[in-house]
Amino acid sequence: MNGDKELYDELVKLRQHIKDTSTSERTPAVCTDEVLSEIANLVPVKLSDFESIPGVGKAFIENYGEQFLRVINRHERNTQGSGIRKVTINKSVSTTLKELEKKLVNINKRNHLLYMPKLQSKYAVDLFSGNYDARDILLGTGKKIEVANLKDEQKFKKITSLLRSTNRLLREKGQNNLFIAYPFVKGTLPGENFDVRCPLALFPVIEERSPTSIKLSLDRSRDALYNTTLILAYQKTNGLNTPLPPEEIEDTSRETFLESIKTFYKNSDLEIQSEESENEMHAFTDYTAESFPKFSPGDLFLENSIVIGNFPICSSSIQKDFQKIAEDGNINTLLNDLLSTDDEASAKNETPICESALHYINELNSSQEKVLNDLNTTDELVVEGPPGTGKSQTITSLISQAALGGKTVLMVSEKKTALDVVYSRLGELSKYALIIDDVNNKNLFYSQMQKIVNIPEVKAKAQATDSSEEKFSIEIDTQISHLEKIAKTLYTKDDFGIEPYKLYLKCPRKDFSKTEQLQREKTFNETVNPLILSMDYDTLVKCQEIFSNEENVNRTNTFTQFDKTFPWLSKMNSTLTDFDTQHLESQWQNLVMKIEEHNKKNFFARLFESGKIKKEIREFAKPYFKETNKEIVNLLMKKPSDFTEGQKHYTEYVSLKPHYDSLSEKEKLFFASMQNSRHLCNNSLLEAAKEIVFFSLYKHLMDFEATHRDSLLQIENFPETIRTISNDIQKKTKLTREHLEQVLYGNLSMLTQSKRKNDILRAIDSKRKMSVNKFISKFDFELFKAIKIWLLTPEVVSEIIPLQIGVFDLLIFDEASQLYVEKGLPSILRAKKVVVAGDQKQLRPSSLGTGRITIDEDSLDEDEEISAALEEESLLDLAKYKYKDTLLNFHYRSRYEELIAFSNYAFYNGKLYVSPNITTPDTPPIEMHKMEKAVWENRQNKAEAEYIVSLLKNIFATRQNKETIGIITFNTNQRDLIDDLIDKECLQDEEFDKLIREETVRTKDGEDIGLFVKNIENVQGDERDIIIFSIGYAKNESGKFIQNFGWLNQSGGENRLNVAISRAKQKVHVVVSFDPSTLNVDNTKNPGPAILKKYLEYADAVSSKNTDKAKQILLSFTDNEEKSEKENAESEQLYMDSISNALKEEGIEFDRNVGIGGYTIDFAIKKDRKYVLGLECDSRLYKNAASPRDRDYHRQKYLENRGWKLHRIWASSWWKNPDAEIQKITDIFDAL
Repeated sequence: MNGDKELYDELVKLRQHIKDTSTSERTPAVCTDEVLSEIANLVPVKLSDFESIPGVGKAFIENYGEQFLRVINRHERNTQGSGIRKVTINKSVSTTLKELEKKLVNINKRNHLLYMPKLQSKYAVDLFSGNYDARDILLGTGKKIEVANLKDEQKFKKITSLLRSTNRLLREKGQNNLFIAYPFVKGTLPGENFDVRCPLALFPVIEERSPTSIKLSLDRSRDALYNTTLILAYQKTNGLNTPLPPEEIEDTSRETFLESIKTFYKNSDLEIQSEESENEMHAFTDYTAESFPKFSPGDLFLENSIVIGNFPICSSSIQKDFQKIAEDGNINTLLNDLLSTDDEASAKNETPICESALHYINELNSSQEKVLNDLNTTDELVVEGPPGTGKSQTITSLISQAALGGKTVLMVSEKKTALDVVYSRLGELSKYALIIDDVNNKNLFYSQMQKIVNIPEVKAKAQATDSSEEKFSIEIDTQISHLEKIAKTLYTKDDFGIEPYKLYLKCPRKDFSKTEQLQREKTFNETVNPLILSMDYDTLVKCQEIFSNEENVNRTNTFTQFDKTFPWLSKMNSTLTDFDTQHLESQWQNLVMKIEEHNKKNFFARLFESGKIKKEIREFAKPYFKETNKEIVNLLMKKPSDFTEGQKHYTEYVSLKPHYDSLSEKEKLFFASMQNSRHLCNNSLLEAAKEIVFFSLYKHLMDFEATHRDSLLQIENFPETIRTISNDIQKKTKLTREHLEQVLYGNLSMLTQSKRKNDILRAIDSKRKMSVNKFISKFDFELFKAIKIWLLTPEVVSEIIPLQIGVFDLLIFDEASQLYVEKGLPSILRAKKVVVAGDQKQLRPSSLGTGRITIDEDSLDEDEEISAALEEESLLDLAKYKYKDTLLNFHYRSRYEELIAFSNYAFYNGKLYVSPNITTPDTPPIEMHKMEKAVWENRQNKAEAEYIVSLLKNIFATRQNKETIGIITFNTNQRDLIDDLIDKECLQDEEFDKLIREETVRTKDGEDIGLFVKNIENVQGDERDIIIFSIGYAKNESGKFIQNFGWLNQSGGENRLNVAISRAKQKVHVVVSFDPSTLNVDNTKNPGPAILKKYLEYADAVSSKNTDKAKQILLSFTDNEEKSEKENAESEQLYMDSISNALKEEGIEFDRNVGIGGYTIDFAIKKDRKYVLGLECDSRLYKNAASPRDRDYHRQKYLENRGWKLHRIWASSWWKNPDAEIQKITDIFDAL
């Protein structure tokens, strides 16, 4: 069977139970084994789902459907992961949901679908005219009508501005909100003092714009719509909660249209009266708050006005979801974890990456692999994706891995660009995905469905199977284990206490072919105490540190000499004063005369008098020695001259003793070996200390080489190991893509072989197509089984996807830093796992024009804890606090590192891996264009705008590969001015006009790559080859430079700058009208202005090719320079210098330490002014804690993909035979 075996067995038991408990005379058949197998495979969740299963009839559904659903639901609850488990909403979460719902409510006078007292040209323009009847566009057969031209320049400009605004929204969010609104209603809603003045019907239109005229026609791909927001407002203000009627308008005949409108609203208790002739049109009357007419509740009057405007129509679907969630009282654990006031989620242990657990259709870097690996062990994950770090590719890989496992995936983003990019990255597999950013665009939806049901058969390939992929996975893991063996052997501390590779850096090479060297080594071996070799590395280094100090050596040596020559000094009291020593000397001089006289006497006389003299000696010694034993007495009696000489050194001996006593036994042993071997070291104790350390290190190195010959041989195979991994990953990637396509195609059988196949095809092919919402609602069972990849906006999710826990196995949010918390929650309820992707260093959500309400903390109970969901702005902010997070850190977008370096250092502390430049462009990657006489007037800079139009024309004329272009301004006024000047130039230059039209609509693989002119608020997610900045700020007409930074000086304002400066792939032009050094940013409230000043100074430095200044600015953000100096150990420097000298001797031109972002090349070899080879030293590579997979494979692969050819120099190989290593390099170089 194909389905869940446990579920199948449970269904078999249920069938038998039904048979056993049947009271009919004849035992019911219930269903066949084949039908049970299909049910277990398809897992229906509601009665209507059974209608799609072959072999299931109406009688089965009526008689047994409910029983089968109970068993299925119980099984699903018991076997599914935590994401699908229901959790009863507690008081805290309930309060949070209510407060979040309030933020969605747009039932107020800021909503243009409820209240338009007057027309604001950026939202709507009056179409009333004596020259035409705009209703001819909408009603009956519909006509194309010219609604504006240059004869009425003011109207032409107003509609042009409106069309630009709606087109920007269409490009950014996929929402086509361009409608003609007709007719209007004004009055007061029943039951509540709520004034309204709004459209009753909205007609979608298509614009046709030239430099001289604007024509409009009805957009027949979208439905004309009733304004159901008006009905929702009535229900909300009166506490009603009834389903809204369908919003699609069926009757658009001119004769009956107005009556059908009034009937529609009357059915929802809104009775609209006519107080004027229904056929007579008039201009839209503007009102102020004071002049708006007074009405009684329920008085609503028809207005025959007609306007074109920007009307967002999906604003209430998410709110409806909140209401349903509250009514149900249950949520899933994903949502509960996010909204609860519990402490943040505890960090989960890292799981090592296993290749067999990864399934990808594009090659990944190590940070992307980590994302896939983490999601295998958690249901909740945050992915931080700084600019250009392959976030879309990562999302594509997450989708692929899940879909390959038969999972259904939902990707959600408010940004159309984000959806388009992922759709594009899916490549050929995108035909199995549904992308919906506008539920009213039926043409796009049904064209996708048409393609899906007509996908040609994908024949299974024998090699594209799980077992084939597993074979390559095993081989990859095997090769990775070789790299791990090298790393563990050479770069992990051993019992000696040092990474063995460092021994090669610290040990001089010894040539034992010379007899003198061999004999010296033998003698050293004999003179150095064997216990030295048992010391660990840290002890050895400490000994060397102590005895590399000449003063320490001299003091220790003097003391040991005293101790050796006058051993009795150690037995003297150490507390004698100067007076005591002088008294001792005086007493001793008298006593020594007696001793000498005694010693001159004959044997018998000495024998007779010895007791007496010894007693005197003992009495003399008592004050000065710790104890006056026989040994001390005999010493003084037999060698008085020794004591006479030794006592002179008493004071120095005592002063040196604390130093000597502070030495450990091992340190004393080390010094003794120094003294023993000094004759082999030019009689220098300092040199002897070094030689003993070298001797010990060399011995350990030789032991290491003898023990690890196999591991060292792996180094020779390193290039082949990397090639094998690369080839296997490429083959696995290809197989996975083929296998995934087979899986995705196989899923389509749910559509093409469904019992309702003909109904589905008829709905797709019908001329009068049902709404997207209705189609999905009707055929959801087949659709969610057949289509495994869904790309939607949050509003579309709430509009068309059933509000059920666990509809999707995996939910992925992109650009989550720009998504309000409340907009993401309904999607999370529909998922079993969730990934929240975004970047906290980029744009925050914008509430401009949304009427979003903030929490009133005073309305909460005094002891009520405020949920983080109410305090955090974006879904990313909240999820990062609650879920496990991981960082993408390989940068791909920018061809030249200068384009991303500032963002990397200023915002990410240099954590991004950026490839050094392989070539130097003819002109700097960032060029500064300084305007001399520009004026800042009305928040515009005309000189900059005119220059930018000229620069744009020049780029068109000189670009080599049709590079894509984006223009970014720092405010909307400057954006509109540039748009106006482009239009003006189009009037005068037909060729330019043609280019602008072509460039604006350019796409590639469904992705928008067209020319744009955008305010800095709207560029997140975009990338272009060439970016032009209009900074705008300049002196005003009075010659004063007013530092009003606006948004830049707000909290988080610097994030906007980060977004803007990281959009370019090849080139940035900065057009500026002031000297950056003149900016005074010392007293600004937030860091934005200071960072802008530094960026402009950096751009100027890059533009003028002042590399040192550019680096200085970058390093001012971090302490990397200081760290680098600390890490630059002497032994490593000697190693690097020896390589440098050898390359110079070969006449090879090179630069050292090339690169300023994340990755640097130790030696970049030049040929014909271009880097042709990068040499990397293992000692530098193995300093960080990266895994072998990351360091040895992914790092190299990343740099190779960016154009570098790499060769690794191993310290062990260089130590053994530097000439052979240099020969390898010259052979590679000569072959290039």
